[in-house]
Amino acid sequence: MSAGIAWQRPSLNQLSHAMYAALVLIALSFPVWSADRQTVSVGIVADNKPYSNIEGRTPSGFSIDVLREVARQADLTLEFRAGTWPEIYGAFLHGDIDVIEGISYQEERARSIQFTDPYHIRQTYVMHDPANPLTDVSSLDALSGSRIGVVRDVYYRDMLTDAGIELITYDSIPSLVRALAFGWVDGIIGPELTLRYYANQAGFRFLEIVGHAPMGELAREDFRLGVLKENGELFKVISNGLKAVPEARITELFERWQEYGGASIAESQRFSFSNAHRRYISEIGPVRVGFMRDYAPFSFHDAGTLQGLSMDVMDRISDITGLQVVPVAGQWSELYPIFLAGDLDIMANISRTTERLENVRFTRPYHIIPNVAFTLEENLQFNIPGDLAGLRVAIGAGIYYESALREELGDNVFSFISQRAMFQALAEESVDVALAALPNGNYWVRELQITGVTVAGEIELDGMSGEDLRFGVRPALEPLASIMDAALGAISPTEMRTIENRWLGASASRRPPPADAPLTFTESEQAWLAKRNRQITLCVDPDWLPLEALSDDNRHIGISADTFSLFAERADIEFTPLPVDTWAESVEAARNRQCDLFSMAMETPERLEYMSFTEPYIQIPGVLLGRVEAPFINTLDDVGDRPVGIVEGYAFKELLQTTHPDLRLVKVGNEKEGLRMVQERELAGYISTLSTASYHMQELGLADLKVLGRVPADWSLGIGARNDEPELLSIMQKLVASLTEDERTAVERQWAGIRLEQTVDYTLVFQLILGATVVLGLLFYWNRKLGGLNRELAAANDRLTYLSVTDDLTQIGNRSYFDREFSKSFHWCQRHRAGFAVAMVDADHFKTINDTYGHDAGDNCLVALADTMRTHFRRDTDRLTRFGGEEFIIFTSFSDREELISRLESFREGLAGQTITCNDQQVSFTVSIGLATGVPRKDTAPAEFLRRADKALYLAKKNGRNRLEAVVIEDSD
Repeated sequence: MSAGIAWQRPSLNQLSHAMYAALVLIALSFPVWSADRQTVSVGIVADNKPYSNIEGRTPSGFSIDVLREVARQADLTLEFRAGTWPEIYGAFLHGDIDVIEGISYQEERARSIQFTDPYHIRQTYVMHDPANPLTDVSSLDALSGSRIGVVRDVYYRDMLTDAGIELITYDSIPSLVRALAFGWVDGIIGPELTLRYYANQAGFRFLEIVGHAPMGELAREDFRLGVLKENGELFKVISNGLKAVPEARITELFERWQEYGGASIAESQRFSFSNAHRRYISEIGPVRVGFMRDYAPFSFHDAGTLQGLSMDVMDRISDITGLQVVPVAGQWSELYPIFLAGDLDIMANISRTTERLENVRFTRPYHIIPNVAFTLEENLQFNIPGDLAGLRVAIGAGIYYESALREELGDNVFSFISQRAMFQALAEESVDVALAALPNGNYWVRELQITGVTVAGEIELDGMSGEDLRFGVRPALEPLASIMDAALGAISPTEMRTIENRWLGASASRRPPPADAPLTFTESEQAWLAKRNRQITLCVDPDWLPLEALSDDNRHIGISADTFSLFAERADIEFTPLPVDTWAESVEAARNRQCDLFSMAMETPERLEYMSFTEPYIQIPGVLLGRVEAPFINTLDDVGDRPVGIVEGYAFKELLQTTHPDLRLVKVGNEKEGLRMVQERELAGYISTLSTASYHMQELGLADLKVLGRVPADWSLGIGARNDEPELLSIMQKLVASLTEDERTAVERQWAGIRLEQTVDYTLVFQLILGATVVLGLLFYWNRKLGGLNRELAAANDRLTYLSVTDDLTQIGNRSYFDREFSKSFHWCQRHRAGFAVAMVDADHFKTINDTYGHDAGDNCLVALADTMRTHFRRDTDRLTRFGGEEFIIFTSFSDREELISRLESFREGLAGQTITCNDQQVSFTVSIGLATGVPRKDTAPAEFLRRADKALYLAKKNGRNRLEAVVIEDSD
């Protein structure tokens, strides 16, 4: 019997001796293999993942890879013959197949078969969920009282039953693994490689092997290659070929299939980045990427930052390609319409469907997750959606299977914008079932502390058993999809496994410890600390206040210093800064292993050569500083070829050289030098963080500088740990994770008020007293200067904020303003049960105006339209935006629908009565308006109001233009 079939073990004892003898006689009648035949036929089991499997015409699996190594060593060509075990074993004995793989040694078989040495011993193991652990698997008695899952008719079933173990049987290993992940059983028994393979493939990386199955010799199977005895010459070639394969290579192949499903375990493939690709990435500039804000553990807000598996994968793509990413967080129902409208470039958490192909260019999947049904009904189980008929079923708004599910279940399907709200509804029993991705649902069950929740089954629609997470790119950026796809392919399995373990591993599948939980280190971490006498050396930036610095006596000060003081107290570790004069010296010292940590640094590809990084513990906006008279910028491309300063060794220098290769960066020694060079016009700008720039501008009294614009990325600062000491990274990650939100806030607040240290020479007290008037005058001047600087900075940043959300032509809100305010206004109305209105306004025959009178006239018309709109909509809750071209949107709350319609009609009529003068020509025009009003229900998406207003606008144009059409979205609560 092939050792590759774990759940069966028929032996030749099950065949009659007469039949066996007949097969042997038949085998002897067939010709034997000779050395002049270079092609060898090999029998493999067709569906025995991950040992052997046929996909299309290509065989794959651990045993297949071993066979290919044997063929390479023996200079043979293999021809694979696939089938069930009885089929290939019968054909082998019949002489139709030269070699059979994965066969176990038995004395009865040895009468006619020669066996190679075993190339693999398959051990049967017990797997459990660490969140519901099996504490003892050392004996069959220890397993009694637990629900143990096995594959139906497995060869060791009787042994387990006789021991009094409660068995629950399933038809396959994948079903077995799912039962454990869903909590239907307490443990499962099967071959280690197969269990791990299917757990990893299905996204259940939190499941763990807990120990050997306590079944004695029945728990072991030997994998060998078999050749009929009459083919002695072939056996010698095969046996020698197998012996020539290094044991380390077989181990590598085993690990490849065990951990990574057969993918190469080498480091990332070399990413082929052509000049055309580089130019394209540079030309498109920063891209806006939409991430769902409550889709944990894939993307979610925590500790003030957006994080998760999808974020980490996007960051890795950014590292590989140099693509500059601006994350945009929101609900799916908000993000996807914005993406379709072209104001988002990439969707991060999107599945491929036929309907989306027209508007989305998809990358390959970066993760597959099962979608399951969470319920409080203990006995509910389902196999098909029809089994949920009559139950109130909750789904995420816009999920890819929504339409199919509504066709099946009708009005019993309720969509929720928020995952939190959906699971809160389940906890309150407002719905019977919540459909969600397994890791996402588990997160919210833990976060909301919902008790009694079970998984009733997995959603399978149109042959889709899981949700394929991909990146979706808008069609206008189609080349970007292929670049990102290639970058995904260049992420090595090791890197991807690290990312997945971080978010999906056992530690991530459990509720985090409370803030006052004691910090614990493993034995190896404690041993490392003891070896170092609990002393760790820091590399810091000596001149980067308020973030960090070294004082005159080499004391570590600043936000990072206060944070490390917390670490020192918490872990009884002494952190000592390395004395340096510049950040560049610190970087070089870290590279040369003269210090153990960067106390506060950004991860970059270059630094990863010698450092590993924790998650960030602070994020600071990046800005471009310049002289007061310099114009504000929208992007760094606006700087042109003028010199821009940045401190040597700063992470942004490395990143900007990739993302903006034409930017003329000039290295400076420190922040003060860079700011002075801008003041003296040696540099057109200086790149820094908002907090450190503010500090040094106040310290130096540089009132003639201002913020010119935001650098389109933030400084995400974590701790860098030397990568030749892996325990150190683990220790520091635990310390970063131990920081509470209150501690982070307290440290940052303490340094928000800038500390300007002044030294006093008390030997000159008499002289100072005599000069008191001068000093007071200087202090008065200094305070006024500081006040002026603060006002200048505030005005600059207010102006920057205003420009970022204001349409240049009409001076009303732009699409960024719409993105920011639309959902806020909608959710306010939703919470307060108030009326919400969306009016889409479109200038009639506007193309004719441009073609007849010119674009200047068209611009004047749009300005007049916006001015008239402002006249009629002045209330605090009225929001006016230019949505694009000649299309405008008004959204607001209301209590009197008729009054709102009256204002819209007055606006429409007032505009129609105007005449706009341009170049001595008189131009008049009208607008059509589509209005949608209603009181938003808790399951209504903001996009629904936009969609209905758009339909009403279409109707207004169809019915003759220069009119208003209104629809009401009924409140069914």
